[in-house]
Amino acid sequence: GFMREEMAQREEAELHRSHQKPRSPEGWGLLLALWYLAFYKPIITESHLRRKNIKFIFIRFSAWQYAGCDKLWAGLVTTLCDSIRHHFGALPLSVYHVMGTRPRYASGFSQKEWVLKTDTCLKLWGLLFVLAAGLSILLVALLVPGVKDHHALKVVGSAVTSLSGSGLVLGAFSILKNLLVSEKQKIERLTNSERFASQLGFMSKVRREVEVLVDFLTFMEIFERRRFRVVLEITSLDICYPEKVAGVLNAMNTLLSEANTPFIFILAVDPSVIVPCLEQTGCMKGLADNGYLYLNRTVTLPFSIPEMGARSRL
Repeated sequence: GFMREEMAQREEAELHRSHQKPRSPEGWGLLLALWYLAFYKPIITESHLRRKNIKFIFIRFSAWQYAGCDKLWAGLVTTLCDSIRHHFGALPLSVYHVMGTRPRYASGFSQKEWVLKTDTCLKLWGLLFVLAAGLSILLVALLVPGVKDHHALKVVGSAVTSLSGSGLVLGAFSILKNLLVSEKQKIERLTNSERFASQLGFMSKVRREVEVLVDFLTFMEIFERRRFRVVLEITSLDICYPEKVAGVLNAMNTLLSEANTPFIFILAVDPSVIVPCLEQTGCMKGLADNGYLYLNRTVTLPFSIPEMGARSRL
């Protein structure tokens, strides 16, 4: 509740400062977002980086739910992907996978947030022009009395139409495929494959999914005119097997290793349980086998709740 009040106050202050109302990808906003996704490149400007209005996306991850799977951190990444997909809707994310471009930083002092994708526009107009030409030839070959007997014209018309039409259908099919197969299913499929056992390119593929997700979040930040922070609350880690614990902490470090990642992890654990778990696994090599040292490196802002006394319990 407090976080949401803070969000509302910051939104109000930002509106007074920039006189730009935040947008939402709902209703007409969804159509506008899809239009930008298809035909514009997003630019990260200085004024965007100075925006103070932050929208928090809260995700709860109970490690115990995934304790049975081979890679507990794969569960963490799938939860993250699935929650963001659910928050923004499957359609914008699917269109971004197929047609979206990576946000790039503005050169100099430019404040322009959107640049038209001329190559995409030219390709689309070219396809539509060829499709119209093919349909015209086909109609002439079928309907004009003197030309009806020319079989070659019909063949040319149908070939041109089907070729240009298949280009448009292929694009629509790619979007539909991404709409039906979520990032969660992609990662789960990777986890179940034989290649997973050998770790061949598995981590790089998972990383790529996360990178696309981060780029999509940046795109939506620029569209919505606000900053995003994805808050992952990790609980029940202290009732999992030691190697699983180390796996989740490694996943956290991997996700946070990129600069400008919009993730905030809240780790609710009992250190006296977690530290022996870490010291049992091989991830301590080079850290003097000290679990507390490893935790301090991972957790940026530690704070503890004091133990309850007898009176508090009563």
